[in-house]
Amino acid sequence: MVVRALLFCVALMAAAITIAIPATTSRHAEAADVYSRCWPAAIRQFQLSLPMTSVEAEILAQAPIWPVRPVPEEYGPALKQYLQEHCPPPPVNRSESRAGLALGVLGVGGFVLYWLSPYQQILFRGLRRLHPTPRSGTPRGYRPDLADAVYRQADDAGVTVHGVWLNASDYTKNAVAFGHWRRRHIELASGMEKLLDEDPGTFEVVIRHELGHISHRDLDVTHGVTALWGAFTVLLAIAFCFAVSGYARDGDYLLQLSFHLCLLAYTLYAARNTFLQSRELHADAFAVSDPPGSGTGEERREKLDEFFVGLAAQRSPNGGAIRAVVGDTAPAAPDPQERAGTSWPFATHPALQRRRRALRNPALAGELSAWEAGLTGCVAMFAVNLLLGGSFDLMLIGLRRGFLETDTLRPVYAWLAIPLLLPAGAVLGLGIRHTVVAWGGIRGGRRLAGRLAFLAGGLWSGLCSGCMLFPTQEFSSGWSAQLDTMWWHEVTGGPALGLALTAALSILALSLFALVCDTVCRPRAASLCVGAYGVLTAVAWFPSALPEGTAPYLLAVVAGAALLSCTALLFLRRRRERPVPAPLSLEEPVTRTEAPDATRPQRLLAHAVTVVAAAGAIVVADSRLVDIPDSRLTLVASMGVVCCVTALAGAAAAQHDAEFRRRARFAAVCLTVGAAATVMEYLTSASLGLVPVLLLLGSAGAVMVAGRISAASLYASSHRRSARSSGRASRARRSLDDEASR
Repeated sequence: MVVRALLFCVALMAAAITIAIPATTSRHAEAADVYSRCWPAAIRQFQLSLPMTSVEAEILAQAPIWPVRPVPEEYGPALKQYLQEHCPPPPVNRSESRAGLALGVLGVGGFVLYWLSPYQQILFRGLRRLHPTPRSGTPRGYRPDLADAVYRQADDAGVTVHGVWLNASDYTKNAVAFGHWRRRHIELASGMEKLLDEDPGTFEVVIRHELGHISHRDLDVTHGVTALWGAFTVLLAIAFCFAVSGYARDGDYLLQLSFHLCLLAYTLYAARNTFLQSRELHADAFAVSDPPGSGTGEERREKLDEFFVGLAAQRSPNGGAIRAVVGDTAPAAPDPQERAGTSWPFATHPALQRRRRALRNPALAGELSAWEAGLTGCVAMFAVNLLLGGSFDLMLIGLRRGFLETDTLRPVYAWLAIPLLLPAGAVLGLGIRHTVVAWGGIRGGRRLAGRLAFLAGGLWSGLCSGCMLFPTQEFSSGWSAQLDTMWWHEVTGGPALGLALTAALSILALSLFALVCDTVCRPRAASLCVGAYGVLTAVAWFPSALPEGTAPYLLAVVAGAALLSCTALLFLRRRRERPVPAPLSLEEPVTRTEAPDATRPQRLLAHAVTVVAAAGAIVVADSRLVDIPDSRLTLVASMGVVCCVTALAGAAAAQHDAEFRRRARFAAVCLTVGAAATVMEYLTSASLGLVPVLLLLGSAGAVMVAGRISAASLYASSHRRSARSSGRASRARRSLDDEASR
């Protein structure tokens, strides 16, 4: 939790420094230009005024031209005074001051937003404080029994709560934990009053869920990261306004940088939401643990599951029309999972199906999802490219301050990537360790291998996206100089293949090492070992960031540990067996969407069109990894095609119908946005007729239809066996119910 928050903070700090360095005014640029034109001529005039030395006289006697000689050191003060008299004063470069100011705005603004967040929530939501029953026994205020129940649960859980508040405008049965350091509060929706009167057991488990957030210190981390993100958006808005105001020295570059940093801000927002989803699962596990209250763990698990379904029905547009049939086929009406949280990163709560699976198998709460792996890689690579792109300016700051020498300057300083690689590697290592535990460890078999392959694909997509959003820098020619510093630049012929090798080998090495550590070590020691190995693996991505001569040893340690782990697994699999966690069975109601009503030739044609579109997306992504397009519409169009193909692949691997429909809709939206950007670009750059535009839109529509048919066919094919088995189980269950009723 803390390591992931550290990654977010370092990325925001790198972005703040990067945007502060080029933020100079046009007046400063004009003054620097005037001074640069004045001082060479002034120095030449000063040299002519100096007395001729014997060496210069000898040279002048042999050649008709007096060569320019350096000014002797003893004339340094006189030269300085001469330049002050004949040239305007040189402008002072305050890039380090601007960087410090940006970091100050980020830190101070984030702290202020973090400290004011609970008061803002109380004010804007119109919360009403509930007071507990005093010791005298005389009730005070509205419904003191609600506050009594919350404080009693907090005392049982060993959690300190400073206030209980009622949101009278929210009629759902829900509760929210909020607050800052040492000031924790619980917000109750008005529906919780009825829940306490009718079902105290469910009320208890809901409150314990919120107490789990307080006990795990989720509020400190999530509210702190959110506050820093809010301060960064304010800083980004200031930079954008400065770029378009006309006072900026290089407004076009600053505007383009603001555009890319806006993409980074939304990527961080998505990564933060995936983090919130995992914390919700940990809070669920805390809620169904063994408190001193009444009820067994299984009973609390069932009550929490029923509460999730009911809350989803309350937030659904059809209200009570949505129902859940446990153990049978879900109704064709809108699925409650549509409103209970999605598996996409912009939702703060996980999907209902994922929460049910984590309730049955608590180890799933810490597993690494493909979204989390992809967003971690995207944030890390984006921030690394951003920081390395401005590394020369940072080195100039060090040169002016006396920290560096002139002979140490070079275009890219890869060691600046280490502060970002350390938390990113730890996040990947710990996440893969929890994934290995959740999916059965050594005995996981094909299910674990498939999950790890899915994680490798997500990490590869994230690394490519991070390079695509900010790929090049000023000193690169053709290739991105940042990508040249990675370990594979001499092995492969393209960045896409190199990043694929990076993702696949990293996931393979981490999974092998995690399997061995989980078998021979205790859980805490295994987490520490795998986290440290993840740090080494991530640092090995940029061997040029290490001191000279140490890179081969680091690569040898990473590869040797992976090979030794593979050998140890063969021995441990034969000699020792550990208990396997609960299987990942799907007991909740799901339906399986069959392929569209299409003939076999139509499906083959759809597959062919989809393959061509996927190949085109890979080519486009590979080109965008090393080249920033001049037009923003070109970047949007490229991202639309790539995201469409990625979403279709995710739809084919969906777990249930609601997820399939959601990802298919997302693919359609991405392709529509990309096609619209392409049309706008062509219309603004050249005069096109109506026919080319219609052909372009028709091609986009054909790709979308073919992609949905292909994804639905693969989705139905992968789930047909499980659908048949669930159908047989449902029929057997109904027959048993009929016999029991007779």
